[in-house]
Amino acid sequence: MKRESGLNELANILRLLVSGLNKKQVREKLNLSRSNFANYLGKLEKRGNIKRVGKYEVQILASSLTNPRVTTNLIEKQMNKRGHAFNFKIVFQGETNLLENKIIKGLVESNKAEVLSFGSIKFREDKNTIWINKGSITIYSNNSYYSEDANHTKFKALQDIDQLVRDLKYRFQLKGIYGIEIFREHYGLIFNQFAEWILSQNKKFKLENNKNKTIFWVDDSMKDDVGLKEFEGNSPGKINKAAKLFESHERTNWDVTPEFILDSFKQSAEATQKNAEQLNYFGENMVSHVKAIQRISAGLQQQTKLFEEIRDFLKSKQ
Repeated sequence: MKRESGLNELANILRLLVSGLNKKQVREKLNLSRSNFANYLGKLEKRGNIKRVGKYEVQILASSLTNPRVTTNLIEKQMNKRGHAFNFKIVFQGETNLLENKIIKGLVESNKAEVLSFGSIKFREDKNTIWINKGSITIYSNNSYYSEDANHTKFKALQDIDQLVRDLKYRFQLKGIYGIEIFREHYGLIFNQFAEWILSQNKKFKLENNKNKTIFWVDDSMKDDVGLKEFEGNSPGKINKAAKLFESHERTNWDVTPEFILDSFKQSAEATQKNAEQLNYFGENMVSHVKAIQRISAGLQQQTKLFEEIRDFLKSKQ
């Protein structure tokens, strides 16, 4: 609860700053102490939402709620799809042995990188762990991206990795064009009631496809879950579809259970049967009515014929 409360406070501060209030006006409106307010501003600045300019002015950056397609900050419940646990493989067309690169070797010599037991060279760059292998570079990203659409988080992760690879290519003077492959990716629905309920029961959830591959899960023991109660999957498209399912359940307060659906079908079937019985009764009545009308019509025809015969007889007597 503390985490969500703090996030809501950050969101409130950011909204008021976006609306045009200065720092003093925001602090007084939210009744925050100077130290707490300064702490919140520091977090917003560190996350890339704002930039403090001078004593009173705050600049709203493009990565904030004014351009909320993708953010690296967990602030809004609306941005409830998290892309994370991305692993990338990068291959350079013009390189045959990256481990022989003199600049990369220099990282080891200066203790800025370490040699792993199987020969690869490992170092960290921002929130990424990078392995230099003989024929490729492996990048393990520890970044999280939040958006209304899980696909957008994937595109943003690729965009950031592409920029990192460009920097590495320039720094290490690597040759040729490069290709990027994602070989691991996770997407989570945060603020998810189903996941919260599963975890509150000290249980885990796993759904496999027909190839015994896990495609959805709820498990807060994984190191990249950062304390969030998430319903997770390995495909942005599937997570977007799952989000629609959960949203429909939450709109009905989870009343649409299998029993509810069966009861609805039962009630619908009973109503249909009742209507059919009513229609059948009406049909039977209509048949009898038609027969009666036919008898009346036949009687009228006989009477008409009789009247015509009487008329013709009377005319013949004149």
